[in-house]
Formats: sequence, C-alpha cells, structure tokens
Amino acid sequence: MSVRSTLRAVVYKVLRHPDSEVTMTARCMSGGGCRWELVPTPDLEAGSVALMSHTAETGHAIFARCVEDMACVVLNHPKERARRAAVNALERAAEGPVEHARAER
Repeated sequence: MSVRSTLRAVVYKVLRHPDSEVTMTARCMSGGGCRWELVPTPDLEAGSVALMSHTAETGHAIFARCVEDMACVVLNHPKERARRAAVNALERAAEGPVEHARAER
C-alpha cells in the first residue's frame, strides 16, 4: 500500500505537542556585513520587538526567522481513534500477560 493511498483513506492533523515550547530565532539578511542575530527565545512577542528595534536602529528590514516547536500527528476522526485503540487493546490481550524482568541491585 502506498503512502498516498494510506493518507487518502484516513485523515490526520498536526498539533503542537503539549510538552513543547515554541522557540524563535532570527538573523539579519539585509547584507552589508550585518551579523545581528536574535538569541533563541520562547517569547515570540519579545522576539518581534527585537526585530523591529534592529530595524529602527539600522534601517535593516529583512530577516530570516525560524519559529520551532515539537509536533505530533493524530487521527482527526474520533471514531477511527476509538476503533484503533480497541484493536490495539485486543492485540495486547491476545499476546497474553507480559512479564517484566526486574534489575538486581
């Protein structure tokens, strides 16, 4: 089965992972040897203010900006999520009890 046919049959959505923070970095791309860079910050508003301040001080208005977070892909349809959870539970039950080895100290 191809990736295309798999994705066509089931609808997914991408969400920000609940344990992730958004981080913004930027660097000036206006040329002229400017090496200004924004240190990584989780405060997107403060990062934007820093870009505007650099523009006000230098006239440089072009930046490469990177906003990064962790993402997770989830099924979009609640019935499909429930069906897959039930199938996974049945598969685990069919495998029988799982014994866990305990490390000796």
